[in-house]
Amino acid sequence: MTPVVLEASAVAPFWEQLFQRYRVMGPKEKEPGFYVFDWLSGPGELVLDYVTTILPPKKAFFPPRDVLFRFEQGRNGTPPKVEPIFEQEPFLLVGVHPCDLAGIALLDWAFSQGHVDPHWWARREAATIIGVNCFPDEYCFCTSVGTCRPGGGYDLFLTPIEAGYFVEVGSEKGQRLLEAYAQRRPPEPNDFRDAERFWREKEERISRRLKTPAYALPLLLDASVESPVWERTAQRCYSCGSCTTVCPTCFCFDVVDELTLDLRKGERVRRWDSCQFLDFARVAGGQNFRGERVARTRHRWYRKFYYLMARYGRPFCTGCGRCARACTANIGLVEVLNELAEGGEP
Repeated sequence: MTPVVLEASAVAPFWEQLFQRYRVMGPKEKEPGFYVFDWLSGPGELVLDYVTTILPPKKAFFPPRDVLFRFEQGRNGTPPKVEPIFEQEPFLLVGVHPCDLAGIALLDWAFSQGHVDPHWWARREAATIIGVNCFPDEYCFCTSVGTCRPGGGYDLFLTPIEAGYFVEVGSEKGQRLLEAYAQRRPPEPNDFRDAERFWREKEERISRRLKTPAYALPLLLDASVESPVWERTAQRCYSCGSCTTVCPTCFCFDVVDELTLDLRKGERVRRWDSCQFLDFARVAGGQNFRGERVARTRHRWYRKFYYLMARYGRPFCTGCGRCARACTANIGLVEVLNELAEGGEP
């Protein structure tokens, strides 16, 4: 679809129109320097020039605590009541970076394998996604995993230019938003040059890089199962799960029933879980097939760059850098992979 330009004078009216008509989730400042995706009360809370958020926008479709259904015990011979819970009210998800668009696309795949997850897709179909270009920091390594530029997954995508925003249209839904609420104009040659300059300068700012091409990572890991790197990394790891909690592509969850005190009513809830927790791989009988920390630590790299990559054809990592930012032990995916590539020498 043909891109357009949203001039600076038209930006505020565009957001005002959208906030009047939709629920909007987007990045806002939680405290100085820290940003979160949250439901916004108005365009004044929306921050688009942020580096990263604490949690990825997957929370819009896969919340940390998600009620699947409610149930109530029957009385006097009546059958029990079960009420499935689906969130289908239309909403806008605004300010999504290319790496997080890639994360959503990967989870689209994950929640469509075998049993299609109806709760994920109810929210996905209700959403309109407006992406925005980003300002990387020293943790970002999206150029190494191919997520620096969006491969799709957005309805509109905004790149800052001198005139305002260069707007790429990714769907009919996005086109309808522009036609209904935006004062726009066709791009001129200098607008294309400005947008391309933003992309080029952004890529030049990214300094964190893998020494192994992404396509070769499964081969590297296949040859590194017994590397001493894993033991050294595990000795630093606290198994706290911060890395998986902030990851845009982790989708493991646990399911529990939460009951009222009279045990007659309750909710079935799924909650984010982590492969780094000690009890994650504990099964009936008490056996734990990843009871040692080194096994859990190694599993995270193999999950991102080997097991799922063999099925999907690309890393299950978007290069956003959240895991390294959140790690209190200063462990980074890139540094461990580069250490393996160098032969695992200390």
